[in-house]
Parts: sequence; C-alpha cells; structure tokens
Amino acid sequence: MTATLLATLSATALLALAGGLHCAAMCGGLAATFTFAIPDTQRRGARLWYWQGLLGAGRVLTYSLLGALAGALGGSLLARLGGGSHLHWPALLSGVLMILLAAHLLGLSAPMRALERIGARVWRRLSPLTRPLLPLDHPLKALALGALWGFLPCGLLYSALLLAAATGSAPGGALAMAVFGLVTLAPVASTGVFAGQISRLRQKPVKHLAAAMSLGVAMLFFWQGLAAPHTAPPALPGMEHHHH
Repeated sequence: MTATLLATLSATALLALAGGLHCAAMCGGLAATFTFAIPDTQRRGARLWYWQGLLGAGRVLTYSLLGALAGALGGSLLARLGGGSHLHWPALLSGVLMILLAAHLLGLSAPMRALERIGARVWRRLSPLTRPLLPLDHPLKALALGALWGFLPCGLLYSALLLAAATGSAPGGALAMAVFGLVTLAPVASTGVFAGQISRLRQKPVKHLAAAMSLGVAMLFFWQGLAAPHTAPPALPGMEHHHH
C-alpha cells in the first residue's frame, strides 16, 4: 500500500467519522422506515441488527462500485487539473464541501441542496425500484434495498468520492469508499435500531457539534491540499511514470 493511498484512506475514514452525526440525522428517518418494513417477528434484538447490517452491506457495495468508477476516472482527470502544480485538488474540493455541509447543519441549506439536486435526478429514477422490495422479508431484498439506498444524494458522499478519485485507480477508489461506508455503518444502523430516538439527532446541540466537526475536517483538508506543493507528495498509484 503506497503512502498516497494510505493517506487517502485515513482522510476518508476521518471524513466519515466527522460526518457520522450528519449521516445519522439525515438518513435516520429512512433507516427507521426500513425498520418498520421488517416483519414483527424479526424486529427484535439481534435480528434487527442483522437486518440493518444487510441494508448497510448493500449501501457499502454501492459506495465501493461508485468509488471504483471515481478512482478509474480520477488519475487522468487529476493529471489535467494539476498541470505543473502539485496542489491536491480533491482535498481542497472536499474542504469546500465540508464547509457547505457545516452551513447546511447550521440552517444555510441552499448551497448544499443545489449540489444535491444533481444526484436527486438519479434518485428519482431509482426510488420506484424500492417499492417491490418492501416488506423486507428476505435477506436479498435487504441487500438490494441497501444497494439502491447508496445512490441517495448526499454532499458527504460526494466529498468521499472526490477522495476516492485521488487514489487514481479503481481498486484504490473502491477501497476508499468501502472504508467510508463501513465507518458510517454503525451510526446509521443505530438510528434504525433505536428508531424512537431519531428526533434527538435533530436537536440544535447535536447539529452544532456535527457542524463544528465538519469545519475542523475542512481545515485539515485545506491544509493537506495547500501543503502539497511544499511536501512534494508521492505519485498517484499507477502514475509514477509521469514523475520520472
């Protein structure tokens, strides 16, 4: 594993950790809806965690596939954007998205909603496919529903995909997004299991904490992106020949 890939995976994990509260708040309602689509006999104790785990596994699979696509496209795109500069554009753009996310959590939602409208068009086409999968009375239905859930528009997801693109390879991008999905798995599944507690995640103190964490991660991303010219980072995986 190269130093660049390791750094990207670390940044992706940090992004997911900082955005965990946001994930729980924004996807909590959907997770709760899916919980009540599970048969009563299965909606107890460990069995409920099992079904939420299947939903999460489907979501992680979609994230990994999207990450593979982003990583495959990222190498050539970054080469064009970077030119003679070593600025780390994915980190800088991720920093911008994290600031938009913080603003969204603080009530300034217009910029983030404008960005998410792009993904909303895809979701409108896919959401009708979820209806035949309800109720969740078979494991494959839960996996398929989770996979469709992975396409739900989300600014945090877009930021993670930018980092996946920075790996410059399909396997690297898939791995980065798998890390992102796995880290967000617990907070989202928890809101589905404890469906009655979701309203607490929408209270101001929790939103303010999530916004503060988002701003902190944004500052780290800006430092990473702007420090690149001085640190001469290693080449992207698979692109080392450009720096010979």
